[in-house]
Amino acid sequence: MNKHKNKLKIMTQMIDDRSINTDECIVASTYTNIEFPYLNKKLRLLNAMLNSHFNPKFQRYRSDQKNNPKYIERLKDRIVFYCFNEQEFNNTHSHIYLKVPSDLCFQSVVDKMKELFLKLDDRTNPKRKFRYKIYHETIDDQFAYCNYVLKRYDIENDLSHIVI
Repeated sequence: MNKHKNKLKIMTQMIDDRSINTDECIVASTYTNIEFPYLNKKLRLLNAMLNSHFNPKFQRYRSDQKNNPKYIERLKDRIVFYCFNEQEFNNTHSHIYLKVPSDLCFQSVVDKMKELFLKLDDRTNPKRKFRYKIYHETIDDQFAYCNYVLKRYDIENDLSHIVI
């Protein structure tokens, strides 16, 4: 019962937060059996590449300057990923909700995301059937999709959900 209450709380918080686009479903598929830490590393890299592309001055502060007011102000205008990771046979993937700054076009962010994620595929076989891919689709029922995304959510496993 407690697990159900946690899922319901997350669902309502995500949908009620108007800055998070819950009308669009984005899935980052790897078509591999990688572990969550490696997937999270790829997603962090993708997020940094996206933010650097749309804001060239993004993350140009050293770690000892994290309390710098300019750095904190810059964090407000960044692309944020809300990732819910899932492992299926031959496809470790992540369902992603995006928080995009108001001055950026959502579709242009998704298009760039597709381009960059494909470049993160570091497998060496050029004839492989499946490559890293981003799927994007507009959804009709936010609660139903959010429930689907959270089907494997585990509050005990911090790798199943990550905010980047």
